Amino acid sequence: MVTTDPVEPASETTLSTTGEFRAVPIDGTGDAFTAEFYKWGVWGGVLRDDYATCTAIGCPPAGDTTFWAHLTSETNGTVTATVDGTRSGTSPVSGSAVWTGDVHAYETEDVMTSGGMSVTTYVPVEGDARLEVDFAALTVDIAFTNLDNSQADMSWDGLAVDNGAFGSGAAGIEGSFYGADHEGAAGTFARDGLAGVFGALRSSN
Repeated sequence: MVTTDPVEPASETTLSTTGEFRAVPIDGTGDAFTAEFYKWGVWGGVLRDDYATCTAIGCPPAGDTTFWAHLTSETNGTVTATVDGTRSGTSPVSGSAVWTGDVHAYETEDVMTSGGMSVTTYVPVEGDARLEVDFAALTVDIAFTNLDNSQADMSWDGLAVDNGAFGSGAAGIEGSFYGADHEGAAGTFARDGLAGVFGALRSSN
């Protein structure tokens, strides 16, 4: 009788939140605070036990990255939205049509300090992301829901998908599919006073 070693199941792509944000005072009295972001975002990839763990703020999880979308506060007071990863370069044409994941964003608010000065602050916002592709039309509908900080839901319907990319600056959202099998989708957006990143994984159903 011939025996074989059991086949290890393929590791699945998972989502993880990376980095953090901190409330820091922006005036001398501590009356006004803003959020500073340290690669705060969403990572999609295959976790690996044999990688060394990074302990610095904002490191991605130990593993093979499909995409990493995050926000970082710059020294000049702005916030940068970044998406890293290898784009699919092609559009999905079959399989599950739904990708679900997370939104990490910020809202700008103008507040008055105790000295009577108006300052702009950043307020973090989180929520859920859902993308659904119409394979026949090669379009994608995108919905951001359950946003906190009293933010209203946001959606985009019928965005054209071309070579795995969708959206534009004029549309207020830009993204791509990531991974050899289009297992991830991620991008940046700015609309209605809200700006940030989103990352989602293809549904297994």
